[in-house]
Amino acid sequence: MTHEWIEGCAVVRIMFRDGLVVNFEDDNELVIKVPMRLTVPPVGSYPAEVVPVDPMATRDEERPLFDISGTTCTRALWNDDGSLHLEFSDAHRIDVPSDEHITAWELYGKYHGYVACLPHGKVRVLRHDLLEEK
Repeated sequence: MTHEWIEGCAVVRIMFRDGLVVNFEDDNELVIKVPMRLTVPPVGSYPAEVVPVDPMATRDEERPLFDISGTTCTRALWNDDGSLHLEFSDAHRIDVPSDEHITAWELYGKYHGYVACLPHGKVRVLRHDLLEEK
């Protein structure tokens, strides 16, 4: 598992454009293109619920579930199989599996670098904010 630099960053904006686009503070952007699981927190007497969402074909009634603007990403990591796991300060969670055929997710950071989950769960990382080890 690898933790990422968006931990501690606030969500600035959510868009649905060629997938789910989550903009974080500090010029970071996450793009998700494959079906994922969104966990919405409990509200009143209603328990937490896991909702499958296809970000390439999001229905109008699903969009309000992504009410995470202004929250903070409290956990961001990916596993060796390329699956991405995000947790937010209001208890929303996003879980993204890898895909056999397309790039599942991409994380861009102006001050950090680029990470992408390529087909077959292969994660590529390019960091420009870390010193190279000799």
